[in-house]
Amino acid sequence: MSEHPMLELAPLYALDALEGEELAAFEDHLPTCPECREAVAEYRGVATALVVDEPVSELTWHRIRKAIEAVGSGARPGPGLSTAWRWVAGVAAAAAVVFGAILAFDLVGPDQLTPDAIVAAADDAAAEAGSIVGDFLVDDVAVATVVLADDGRGFVIPTDELVAIEGTRTYQLWVINDTEDVISAGVLGNDPIPSTFTWTGDVSGFALTREVAGGVVSSEGDVVSVISGV
Repeated sequence: MSEHPMLELAPLYALDALEGEELAAFEDHLPTCPECREAVAEYRGVATALVVDEPVSELTWHRIRKAIEAVGSGARPGPGLSTAWRWVAGVAAAAAVVFGAILAFDLVGPDQLTPDAIVAAADDAAAEAGSIVGDFLVDDVAVATVVLADDGRGFVIPTDELVAIEGTRTYQLWVINDTEDVISAGVLGNDPIPSTFTWTGDVSGFALTREVAGGVVSSEGDVVSVISGV
């Protein structure tokens, strides 16, 4: 596709993010430009695959907030707790996630590093100044450790206490940022092994959930554990 000013507006139009004169100008232009119509169709196809159809209610965020508060108070969430994580961001963040301008998390699979090498790297990172280290706890027992170095290198190290689940399910890692958005950090599989990810944005906590195999962009699974106040 050739470059022209109207074509640059296609991703924003696909996200219903144009207003006023820009919206009017683009809609006037669209019937005359097959290139822009094709771009809008492509962007909307990606958005349909990746973005939830409806805004998640405040009730669902209330549930995860309760899980965070339970961790802070020493209590544990009720056994049936499930939540649909809030996936609410500004237009810029939505465009970044949907169209790949900025990929907040990049979970690296075991083909990149051996599990032993990942554990060793996590140990080294944990000893560095400015690193965040936290344990996912279930009944006061650590089921996994998260390490996030100051330069954005992240590590997830499961313990033997993190039991395998059926193959139709997966553990999934999430980050909670300073504005309380909950963002997927990637899937860990049904029987997790040490993995890595990258994150260079702000962070106030992490969460571990059980989801359908393949992972989701907005959680509907069980909250296994939450790390807050990092």
